[in-house]
Amino acid sequence: MHAALEAPYVGSEVDPLRAVMVHRPGPEIARITPENKEALLFDDLLWLERAQQEHDRFTGILRDRGVEVLEFTDLLADCLDEPELRGEVVDRIITPAAVGPRVAGHLRRALREAPTGQVVEVLVAGLLQSELAEWGVDPLFADLVADPYHYVLRPLPNLLFMRDNAAWIDEGLLVGVLATPARAAEALLVRTIYDHHPRFAQVPFPCWYGGDPDERYPATIEGGDVLVLDDRVLLVGMGERTTPAAVEMLARNLFAAERVDRILAVHLPKRRAVMHLDTVFTVVDDHVFNVFPGIIDEVVVHVVTPGPRGLRVERAGGLRAALVAALGRDDLVFVPTGGDAIGRIREQWDDGNNTLAVAPGVVVAYLRNQMTNRRLREAGIEVIELDASELGRGRGGTRCMTQPIRRARRA
Repeated sequence: MHAALEAPYVGSEVDPLRAVMVHRPGPEIARITPENKEALLFDDLLWLERAQQEHDRFTGILRDRGVEVLEFTDLLADCLDEPELRGEVVDRIITPAAVGPRVAGHLRRALREAPTGQVVEVLVAGLLQSELAEWGVDPLFADLVADPYHYVLRPLPNLLFMRDNAAWIDEGLLVGVLATPARAAEALLVRTIYDHHPRFAQVPFPCWYGGDPDERYPATIEGGDVLVLDDRVLLVGMGERTTPAAVEMLARNLFAAERVDRILAVHLPKRRAVMHLDTVFTVVDDHVFNVFPGIIDEVVVHVVTPGPRGLRVERAGGLRAALVAALGRDDLVFVPTGGDAIGRIREQWDDGNNTLAVAPGVVVAYLRNQMTNRRLREAGIEVIELDASELGRGRGGTRCMTQPIRRARRA
């Protein structure tokens, strides 16, 4: 078991990072095929062993900066060592609706008795039709319940991108309501950790979203669309993955608790290259932003504040004006994606704008985005480069791969 953790807190995107949850890619990545990659939300096939090496380099960079790195599967295994909780989790994932009544009955009983590591692997890497015999299911019946890709229980390869299934805002938790069926189980598993792991169970925290019965699909929200600008201002993207309904409910909860004064809602184009706000916009210092150029002047931004009837909504004069007004400063710097018109598109696709701040003015970024990294350095930002060609095939950068749990409070 781990030692007690200081209370979670995220008051900005750039305060010194102290603790983070990640997921090292595992066998679930090796189960992506040319036939199922779209269903699993991938554009390409990753070389697992190389991706693991790159992820190890990434977490090594974080540890060298004094960040405590918590591995998702280790925390989940600690929780599932408790028999009653294991049974609850297994029953919620291995349902008759998901795998059929007969298979659900067999697997629920077997997983209650299996070694914890094996249970974690099944929940994360899924189950193939060919593996059901090992769990006492008749092979002919396995043919009946398998999907077109030979899965009885789908793997969760998107756990590599821990940013989306939950996010800390101030001292409270937003549990992601994920927009696609391929990721539905992720939020359940991460909520299990935060509710029951000894590191968190003794630290009471509010749930800003995902805890009320109304806060469910199709009112989806994912952490890649949520940026904490400071302890009073939140920036939220609305596009492929996050809906206006979810933003409205989140705003009501945060305003009622008086934790946030203003939410800037950014309307994103609904296309794959801009699946989340952090694919085109990240914060790299208190007043410096890493931005795909078109996002500044082309998107519609609404400013949401508390009002006499719940919420007040006003249209801003663009993202730049909204940020200047919200942050109360006129020295904001927007560092554009590097290169010419073609180069900017390539580096944005390769997550050049998806950078993780480990401290004010210090970010981790993919090595391959040389022009964007050069422009960040010219703006005074320290760029720690990660050589990670395989991880980038998954369509997520350094911010995508991390779920900050605690950042240091600054005066």
